[in-house]
Amino acid sequence: MPNIFGIFQTGVSGLMVSQAGIDVTGHNIANVNTEGYSRQRLSIETEIPLLIHPGPFGRGAKVSSVLRTYDDVLAKNLRDSTSNLRYYESLQQSLESVETYFNELEAGSGLGDALKEYFNAWSDLSNTAPDKSDEATVKRVTLIEKSETLIQKIHDGYQSIEEVRNRSDENIKEYVKEINDLAENIAYYNFQIAKTETGGDHANDMRDKRELLLNKMSELVNIKTFEREDGQMSVFIGGIAIVDGSTANSLYAVENDENDGHYDIYWGAHLIDKAQVNITDKISSGRMYAELKARDDVLKGYQNTLDEFAKNLILKTNQIHSLGQGLKRFSQITSTNGVENPSYKFSEDPGKLQYDINKGVFRITVYNSDGLKTDDFDIEVDPSKDSLNSIIEKISQADGNAGGGIIQAYLSEGGKLKIQVKDGYTFSFSEDNSNILAALGMYGYFKGTDAKTIELNDIVKNDNSFIATSKTGEPGDNQIALAISNLKFNEVFDEKGVTFDQFYTTFVSQIASDKKQVDTFVDAKKEAVNQLTLKLDEVKGVSLDEEFTNLIKFQKAYEANARFITAVDEMLDRLINGTGTVGR
Repeated sequence: MPNIFGIFQTGVSGLMVSQAGIDVTGHNIANVNTEGYSRQRLSIETEIPLLIHPGPFGRGAKVSSVLRTYDDVLAKNLRDSTSNLRYYESLQQSLESVETYFNELEAGSGLGDALKEYFNAWSDLSNTAPDKSDEATVKRVTLIEKSETLIQKIHDGYQSIEEVRNRSDENIKEYVKEINDLAENIAYYNFQIAKTETGGDHANDMRDKRELLLNKMSELVNIKTFEREDGQMSVFIGGIAIVDGSTANSLYAVENDENDGHYDIYWGAHLIDKAQVNITDKISSGRMYAELKARDDVLKGYQNTLDEFAKNLILKTNQIHSLGQGLKRFSQITSTNGVENPSYKFSEDPGKLQYDINKGVFRITVYNSDGLKTDDFDIEVDPSKDSLNSIIEKISQADGNAGGGIIQAYLSEGGKLKIQVKDGYTFSFSEDNSNILAALGMYGYFKGTDAKTIELNDIVKNDNSFIATSKTGEPGDNQIALAISNLKFNEVFDEKGVTFDQFYTTFVSQIASDKKQVDTFVDAKKEAVNQLTLKLDEVKGVSLDEEFTNLIKFQKAYEANARFITAVDEMLDRLINGTGTVGR
């Protein structure tokens, strides 16, 4: 049978347990609004009993541990879902910026309207071409203005997308810095948790703080975690450790020259201040992936579409314009496009142009000082055999005098072709089934090869009388201006079978469709995250009602144990002060 002092200790153990319960309950209540806090609970077990006969006799209770209420599996699922949500939200923001510019709802504000006005200006000019009247002059000026407006809209559209891409780079650089800071802090808490839990205690609050850091990192990039036996957490990005126990590695934003200087993401080992491994393709969710995806796929795809639009506008217009005549013919002209090396064949990379050249013939027509045609020089072109140098030689020899006859050709700066005729003569181009004139930009209306470089050719910009409206230069001949104006009706995009207007409309519709699809994903992911958040809060969240109940429970237990100790104390008093007094 236990002695009276052992019974006293049983009451004391009850007081200690009740006091600890009140302490834990108070901690929960104090942190009811603390971000990332997980509810804690007391684990109570009985003390080792007194093993005597009859018995055994219980010796009270003790606190075995203070446990953190958490669900690791649910938390990982929530991190993954949140990472996907942040991906779609960031992608949504990028698409919103692009959609704002390509808004064709406001009349006269978009590229589509500028395109219509451009073709209308050609149509108006065709009604008076090649007239030298004041009305025709005004129409040529108007055409130049509408052309420059269209070019500016194309440039602005391309640049607006590029600005969003550059903003993505700024965000990526900031995210890299933020991830590195988070990694350092996670590594710090890993060390503290391991040190605390080595003695068998639970680092509940530090685990909450580490979990909060993991959640923030998962919003930026896809992560996987692995907890060691000592409580330290290893964190991986696509299988590469960004945190390894108490060691934090680093990410680097490194310019990629092959991608116009946009950033790639590199990993670097601890204590080596140098980018080592390119992990860009290992990033698959989070805000950083959204910036990479938008920058290199979605937005770059939009730019490629604008490039295709501008490239075809340049090519189809120049193919017609180069074979026409304005109010003036020229005595010399230099192409706007050149080759890297004029010695290489057109079919070889250093000798290639941005536009394809076919096997065929182009014709140079020469006129005397009276404006009468004197010669037609047909120049044969075979891209598998000819180079720019060989074409120069053929042109110079076309009149039978390679050393200085009526017509000569030269290699100009930048690998370009220059053609000139003898004083008193002028020339034009009248036929071309090889596409070399348009490929070289020889007497094209536009120069450049894409949305970024499209411009008006200097020859028409500086003197609008060089705008080609006529095929022959004869009065009433408006074939060239009419043919260019009719391009708006032609299915110029051969593979797609659409007109310029249809192509651009499809492009704008694609942007709107992409944005709408992402909006749908955002809504769906938000719902999933909300559901997982509610489920995790049910596990780890602090309920004030439950804590008030626990507070009353531990308070009553404390009072009961105190009353128990009072009873034992009275027994001791009777034993000590009330015995050994026989006969008093």
